[in-house]
Amino acid sequence: MRQTVGILGTPIDILDTQAALARLEQFIHEGRFHQVATANTDFLINALVDPELQHILRHADLVMPDGMPVVWAARMTRSRLPERVTGADMVPALAELAARKGYRIYMLGAAPEIARLAKANLEAKHPDIKIVGCVSPPLASLVEMNNQEILDDIVRARPDILLVAFGNPKQEKWIHWNRERLQDVPVCIGVGGTFDFLAGKTQRAPGWMQRTGLEWTHRLVHEPRRLWRRYVRDISQFTRYMFKQWWAIRGGYRVGVSEIYAAQTGDCTVLSLVGDFTHALLPRFQAAAEQAINARTHLILDLQQVTAFDGEALGTLINLPKRAAYHDREVRLVAVPRAIADALRRSQIQEGFFTIVGSVAQAFANGQHAGLSWRVQRGKEAAVVQASGESDARTARMLEKVCEGLLAGGKRVDLDARSIGYADTHLLVALYRLTCAHNEVPNGAGGAARFFVIPGPTLKRALTRERQLGKLALRATPDLPRDAVEQTGDSLAALSLEAEEAKTVAALPGLKVSA
Repeated sequence: MRQTVGILGTPIDILDTQAALARLEQFIHEGRFHQVATANTDFLINALVDPELQHILRHADLVMPDGMPVVWAARMTRSRLPERVTGADMVPALAELAARKGYRIYMLGAAPEIARLAKANLEAKHPDIKIVGCVSPPLASLVEMNNQEILDDIVRARPDILLVAFGNPKQEKWIHWNRERLQDVPVCIGVGGTFDFLAGKTQRAPGWMQRTGLEWTHRLVHEPRRLWRRYVRDISQFTRYMFKQWWAIRGGYRVGVSEIYAAQTGDCTVLSLVGDFTHALLPRFQAAAEQAINARTHLILDLQQVTAFDGEALGTLINLPKRAAYHDREVRLVAVPRAIADALRRSQIQEGFFTIVGSVAQAFANGQHAGLSWRVQRGKEAAVVQASGESDARTARMLEKVCEGLLAGGKRVDLDARSIGYADTHLLVALYRLTCAHNEVPNGAGGAARFFVIPGPTLKRALTRERQLGKLALRATPDLPRDAVEQTGDSLAALSLEAEEAKTVAALPGLKVSA
């Protein structure tokens, strides 16, 4: 299990540059997709207001501490990071490793002249390096990017390492969004402005400024117009939120006792923690949790007698749901003391990240999370699709097919998305495609639109972040057809849809959908 420290709700891996390189080489040998992020203060602050970015960082395979402020923040949580591991340092080291071992590199992003010069400089420094692609796509929003040619070229090139220089959060979202097409690319890294350093356009700060955490002042002096607002925001916000986390962790009282007790009931393993939940207990806790998850049991954590925790314990807690999900298992918390619950909240573990119940008996009484679900009210000429829950790649595709089927059957469709609690790029792209295919002009002006969206607060914020809010046809409330009928079936095969609609959605069994 990964050793991480939780900083503002993001797990940062505890490793130095050499250990990070070894981890990346391990990923290459494994051969499957891995997403890697280099998280600086800007990443962490952006993640606080962007749920999709926070989700991506929490599910990344490696998150490196990019900058001394992140190292200092770890110390505030009673944990330690060996050193900062920046993208500007890691990419040259990775290039040297690739040249020596024959690994293939693909460079994506940055301005064309910057990318070409960065590639030429790497090839001049490492004559044996294999750079199998260098592409600078036209500037476009994430939702409107034309990815097909890029992805086809990456698949043909078969790189071991994909360097994506779109800037944060676009590069992280692009990698996550296209992970299914990148399954054979072992290492996918968002590298931000690293191509600028490789090309020589931007000069690194002197070594002493890097080591003392003053590199940002060097960059600010050289690019004041572009960076001053960002730095003011990041410094003020990072200081404020880290003070809250430090205060929460400081508020726990250590008793000098750390115990863990395990019991199994049915398909659940209960781990009861007593005393200090800190790095001293972590080896035993991680071993017990790993054993329970590998045995394919749900994991219930009884925290009633926990008195204190640190950043490493927090990092482990953040990682557990992802680890359990690999085996289709869940993690739930039982009897969390008020002080610990408050500390989790101040550490940016939002309400809903864990399901918290009052007793072991209640832990799985309400069933498992169902993801995104919907019901359809259908009339002769129009239909309303009411969606709720949290979107992901699979459910966004399925919802798009349901709407596409109704539209193909000649109906006007209102998608009522007011109850969607999490919207990611997959859903935004689905809405964009439906709008482009079925609305003749933006916003449905002149009554030309056939696909309308009724966004709730969550979807509205996601659309605003990606500058898509003004490109959809919106309604405040759904226009429910007077002749609407609603019939509930146990599967799509049982629904009385028209033949055209049934063909589109018949391949999606197992959902309880109304037609």
